Amino acid sequence: MPPIPPNHHPHQSTPRVCGRKVRHSYNFFFRMRGLSEGDDVLARWSDGLLYLGNVKRVRLLIGVCMCVCGNICLCVLHIYKLSKNLLRLLIALSCSPGYHPQCHTPSIELEAYCNTWICRQCVFAVTTKRGGAIKRGRFARLMQIMKLRLTYQLSDLDWDPQHLTNQQQCYCYCAGPGEWNLKMLQCGGCGQWFHEACMQCLAKPLLYGDRFYQFECSVCTKGPETIQRLPMSWVDLAHLVLYHLSLCCKRKYFDFDDEILSFTNENWDSLLLGKLSDTPRQDRCQNLLNALNSHKDRFVSGKEIKKKKCLFGLQVRAPPPLTSDLSPILTNPPISISQSRR
Repeated sequence: MPPIPPNHHPHQSTPRVCGRKVRHSYNFFFRMRGLSEGDDVLARWSDGLLYLGNVKRVRLLIGVCMCVCGNICLCVLHIYKLSKNLLRLLIALSCSPGYHPQCHTPSIELEAYCNTWICRQCVFAVTTKRGGAIKRGRFARLMQIMKLRLTYQLSDLDWDPQHLTNQQQCYCYCAGPGEWNLKMLQCGGCGQWFHEACMQCLAKPLLYGDRFYQFECSVCTKGPETIQRLPMSWVDLAHLVLYHLSLCCKRKYFDFDDEILSFTNENWDSLLLGKLSDTPRQDRCQNLLNALNSHKDRFVSGKEIKKKKCLFGLQVRAPPPLTSDLSPILTNPPISISQSRR
């Protein structure tokens, strides 16, 4: 199992995480009963991945379990209990719980699987990873089959007016928690949000807040996922880079040359910018500066607050809007792992 993400450099794909925010950001649901202190568990985080933890406290009356993953404390409700044998068997890509054939999603065809059948939980534990799930091999094929059906009913979810979050904290093929602005894409067919780690169609890892994709999930396509990059302007690019950096670094202002332009150039090919990708390196600087200086509704310059004029930040810390959004900027900025301590 991968460790809890440590503090990362802003040019890396995973943001820094503090224990206090983790406790507020990641909600889970019970999958198994009989938990006790000291049990080894798998906890599904909001990035769609499973993390190995150890139960420190269980409050059965209110259904809350506190476990430790690495050096970070999680108050969780969505965990998978492990036995000593299960820890060993997971390495062998198998687990101990039994399933009724009709209770597993998809249902188990005994004649087809026999002794080689592997459950959905193990398939997702092996195939999901940062940057996108694996695309080749036996487990990738099994994952594709299992992604044709969800383990829950979309109609049972209670969504907010903007269809960004639901009360059940149930998203993606894995039915785990998530935060729409943290490396998730919304299906254009069903409207559900899906983790980067669970998708098999991505050519490059996502940046935080990057929704410039037309995506359809396997449930809607009844087959492999489909994805297409949407066109981006220089304003969209500047906004996306600043938003990503703000979540990684927990800061508002960034130096143009040393951070904004540097990050853009280092990740130029991964950004998949379409027509903008042909822009010569020497012209990118002026295009980004023009975008930052000419859109006061989105960006604030350091010289406006008596700081260095080479510093820039977002007026509102929210992902760049799509043309389909009802408002140019979300009126209520999304809660994120980088939000300041209260």
